[in-house]
Amino acid sequence: MNSTVSLKSRILLLMLLAITAISCNQSKSDINNSTHMEIKWTKLSTDGLQGNLAKGVSATFAALIEGKLIVGGGANFPDKLGFEGGSKAFYDEILLYDDAAKEWKLIGHLPSPSAYGVSVSLPDGALWIGGNNAEESLNSTYHISLTSNNEVAIKPFVCLPATMDNFAGCSIGDIVFVAGGIVNGQPSNSIYCINTKTDTEWTKLPDFPGIPRVQPVLTSVEQNGAKYIYLLGGFFGGVENQKPAMATDILRYDVSSEEWTKAGEQIDSETKEVFSLGGATAMTFENRYILCLGGVNHDIFLDAISTQYNIRYNSELTDNEKRDKNLEFSKFYMTQQVDYYKFNTECRIYDTQTREWSVIDNTTDAARAGATLVFDANQFYTVQGELKPGVRSASTFKGEIK
Repeated sequence: MNSTVSLKSRILLLMLLAITAISCNQSKSDINNSTHMEIKWTKLSTDGLQGNLAKGVSATFAALIEGKLIVGGGANFPDKLGFEGGSKAFYDEILLYDDAAKEWKLIGHLPSPSAYGVSVSLPDGALWIGGNNAEESLNSTYHISLTSNNEVAIKPFVCLPATMDNFAGCSIGDIVFVAGGIVNGQPSNSIYCINTKTDTEWTKLPDFPGIPRVQPVLTSVEQNGAKYIYLLGGFFGGVENQKPAMATDILRYDVSSEEWTKAGEQIDSETKEVFSLGGATAMTFENRYILCLGGVNHDIFLDAISTQYNIRYNSELTDNEKRDKNLEFSKFYMTQQVDYYKFNTECRIYDTQTREWSVIDNTTDAARAGATLVFDANQFYTVQGELKPGVRSASTFKGEIK
């Protein structure tokens, strides 16, 4: 009898150990799943880009509709940079990338030349929201769709409650959210939403905590029936009594409770140093992971905006002296080689469950600021953007997360 009990006990113990081992392995695999991901990149042709558009633009509008990529607007310096006497140009062309012909085709025009707005996908198309042009910031919103003949259909939608540019947006089904940026001319902590099927106006939600965020990223996650909005990156240029800062904490908004919480920090998993996602792009996939691409270097960009801030608010300088110092700074800062600015080459994944970061790729092709990203499931396009301040790239890349 004792021998039988002992044998049963040993079998039970082995079973428990096996179950524990399997559980631990699953947990470890679950946590490290992102380290086994990779991105397959394909560079699109630039054929069909005409005139100054062939020089590349940043801050475009874009949409991925039924697998077709369309891009509208954008801005660049086609001749000289601003400190050299040049002017930033804004565009109204809407282009479709013909995958079969491997070229861009003009399919329409925006109501007015513009850039620095937000593109948000919807089940029936996309919203292109806000932005600015050479004269003003905008509150306009347009619903974008494609006809059976691949012609663009643009319909005015509910205007924003304020002018907004350099902000971020995302959607959950038919509900669109926008946050941060320059709102009525001021850096903002605002977030708004609208149900595109039922609402006739935008609803203001509770402001996000911390510093205002210009050029942040916004994306959504649905987990266990709960809906969350994640806000990452961005920067604050400073006001008279508040110095410039880079946003490096990750904020999460619970759509049901209407509450903001801190969900993590932008800290490199290997170097343990903070990194910036100002001017970056982001997307959610598998309702868990957030892929972040591009953006400016934390230290270099913070030093630049701090230098300009110190000149602006130096009471000992005359207006002429401030102008001269700003020109001197611009001549240096705007004329370095691309490598100097150290835009993010890392393709980073944030796991919303483990709150851990990992790098799944490292490529100069991702090192853009002001690119536009559109996606469907694990496939995405990152559209043009800056290689360095003032200099754009005409290259667009297709990526697939494997």
